[in-house]
Amino acid sequence: MQSKKKNTSRRKTPWDNNKKLSPIESFIQDKYLATYDYRHPVLSRTNEDVLLNSYHLDTCRCCGSQRIRRYGFTKNNIQRYHCIECKQTFTVTTNTIFADHKISIGEWVEFCLNLFRHGSINIISKTNKNSYNTARYWLQKLFLVLRDSQDGVVLEGEVQIDETYIPVIKSDRTITEGKKLRGTSKDQYCIAIGCDGNQVYACVEGKGKPSQAKTMAAFGKHIKPRSTLIHDKEKSHRISVKKLNLLDQSYDASVIKVLPDKDNPLQAINHQCFLLQTFLRAHDGFDRESLSDFVNLFCFIQNPPHEKLEKVKILLDNALHSTKSLKYRDFFTKE
Repeated sequence: MQSKKKNTSRRKTPWDNNKKLSPIESFIQDKYLATYDYRHPVLSRTNEDVLLNSYHLDTCRCCGSQRIRRYGFTKNNIQRYHCIECKQTFTVTTNTIFADHKISIGEWVEFCLNLFRHGSINIISKTNKNSYNTARYWLQKLFLVLRDSQDGVVLEGEVQIDETYIPVIKSDRTITEGKKLRGTSKDQYCIAIGCDGNQVYACVEGKGKPSQAKTMAAFGKHIKPRSTLIHDKEKSHRISVKKLNLLDQSYDASVIKVLPDKDNPLQAINHQCFLLQTFLRAHDGFDRESLSDFVNLFCFIQNPPHEKLEKVKILLDNALHSTKSLKYRDFFTKE
């Protein structure tokens, strides 16, 4: 994501450099900073060591060797390990998205919950009293954890599929050569999306209209053979019906689009398309290079478990088991 917003600390107040404050200025500053300190406790006051020390490592976080031994504790009481093979010292957070973190992992709970509610990064950073750049950085780290999250999603039974589109530029209000981008031209990214009443799967097919090859690449491993495919007679869907041996249940889009929702046989997938567009608009202005990551996040939000705190548990647990990391400097240098 790119931004022109100035990255300022949420801890600052207008009176930080004033030695003499009026009673009301002092009162407001004290209450504001008390809330800030409550939201951002030092690591030693968060009981984070209890969580992290509950993860017992069997392999080196640096080289993967099993020849490791316990090696005391960090200043925050986190179990430290030493690798006999590579001679590196490490902890459970080494080479994860929490490596060298200074902000408590506990703050990720509210960050994730706000994302699941389709909050924008700007609003989330203000609500959590984190800097805007911190929120952007955390989002990119979350994308890393979710990058393979849809690999095991397989739709079955009665499966509805469709496509939805998003402009290649950051805003559909931008004018190119005097014309607003519209339709399914090369100026639109096509997102294939499917659902079966239990799970949702979606991926970016590329620019322009779908083709049989693109549709098969999108859904080939994500629809169980001999399921029933419910769709709108899009020509590119034919190959999936044939190769996956699916029962074909198709409807004329021009006919069903005028039906009330309760009578529309494609209402379920239409609703998912609407929710996806709403979710993407909440992050208006994001780099299209991150489109697949946003789609992965959307599907994670839509899929079971539906209790949001259960989703937070899955994310944090996966993050602590996954040796995927992104340094703050590397992220902003790349931008």
